[in-house]
Amino acid sequence: MQRYDHFINGVWSVPNNGKTIESIDPATGEAWAHFARGDSIDVAKAVEAAHCAFTEGEWGHFLVQQRVDCLLSLADLLEHRWQELVEAEVRDNGKRVTEVNGQFAGLHTWYRYFAKQMLDVKSEQLKNQIPGVSSTAHYLPFGVIGVITPWNSPLMILAWKIAPALAAGNTVVIKPSEYASASTLEFARLCAESSIPDGVINVITGLGHEAGEPLVKHSLTRKVTFTGSDIGGRKVAEAAASGIIPATLELGGKSPQLLFDDADLGNAINGIVSGVFLSNGQTCVAGSRLIVEDSIHDEVVSKIIARVSRLKAGDPLDLKTQIAPLANEMHLVKVLSIIADAKVQGAICVCGGERQYPQDCPNGYYLQPTVFTAITPDMTLWREEVFGPVLAIIRFSDEAEAVRLANDTDYGLAAGIWTSDEPRARRIAQQIQAGTIYINHYRSVDPGSPIGGFKLSGYGRELGPNAVKDFMQLKSVWLGTAPCLDPFPTT
Repeated sequence: MQRYDHFINGVWSVPNNGKTIESIDPATGEAWAHFARGDSIDVAKAVEAAHCAFTEGEWGHFLVQQRVDCLLSLADLLEHRWQELVEAEVRDNGKRVTEVNGQFAGLHTWYRYFAKQMLDVKSEQLKNQIPGVSSTAHYLPFGVIGVITPWNSPLMILAWKIAPALAAGNTVVIKPSEYASASTLEFARLCAESSIPDGVINVITGLGHEAGEPLVKHSLTRKVTFTGSDIGGRKVAEAAASGIIPATLELGGKSPQLLFDDADLGNAINGIVSGVFLSNGQTCVAGSRLIVEDSIHDEVVSKIIARVSRLKAGDPLDLKTQIAPLANEMHLVKVLSIIADAKVQGAICVCGGERQYPQDCPNGYYLQPTVFTAITPDMTLWREEVFGPVLAIIRFSDEAEAVRLANDTDYGLAAGIWTSDEPRARRIAQQIQAGTIYINHYRSVDPGSPIGGFKLSGYGRELGPNAVKDFMQLKSVWLGTAPCLDPFPTT
């Protein structure tokens, strides 16, 4: 049985209370590892180590180029040794090894990108209208950043957060999901071999209310970045507000895909299937609401069923596997409950909808790719995030109705538009209330393009041209260039 402790100040640290959390392999339903179950004392130790590294250690005194060189050394390690991290993530959250390989092979690029982005951050001369003075804007790091990551793509999402945060000169305390902490801890092991000083990167594992909340509320935490559910986001926002610290929240989604009858159907079906069934729909941008024009509805449904019904479930470590298990048993139960509720409410399940038992993994948390038609906007399946391989299909008759249905949600993370009419696509893109709009494409992410949501999908942005500055505070410095006048002159 694999055992993982906290990673604090460059060394492994046993939990204060001696408690651990069992990690269940979703492909087998059996425990394979134990994580430290941290508490407020462990969190305080990690935050204080990060604060010391920022205020007293060499990291806080490094020149920009020195920090960049440290990040590039970490990127070098990731480029050549990413394979060492793969199995831990697959066994933790059940994601297919082919997907994990694809993500991890490019991890180093995130760190290189934001390291180089920092080189472009300069003090700026400001324009003011006051004679006799000049002013300059300076970008400074916050200090300790609390980083809370989800279980679906731990290391990729971690890179989105800590690469720009470290480039900006901050230190970090990471609290990964209690359902998938192993790959983050294996990553910490590689960090210890890089040139990044001790205390700059720390990892605390544990439950949200026992470790995550104390991290956000600690008096030395200066900013928090969180990816997870809207329920978790509310708790983080409340905790951050109590300490008057900024938060970046990337939360859930209920993303629509609008399919018009002039679209390239082959391309569209590929994008739609990828958007909701790749990663078992366990991604915030999952295109789980398909809004399809009346004239092609039946054809589209038939094509999607034909595609997903033949996908092969099996061991996620097998390169031939197409359908992996859901991340944990509790989540499987939740998704099955939503499916059952949809049937009761009158939705028609035209594909899947049942748990499945692959021959090589009969005890795993597997679910058939599921497709529903006869959807109405009042149904739970239409309104709530499923975070699973479940597609809800609804018809539309004209462009206005398609846009109305797309915006009929409390979320606003992403959307897809499929049409050969580019002016129409761009017009609709301006009307849809979401942070990312894909046209004749879906689900890509790049360090140069920001990601974030509207409404319940959160606030703030990750990635993009200002990612490093988002982890910096702006200071205005005034310089007098003329003598100060006597404020109380004698007459």
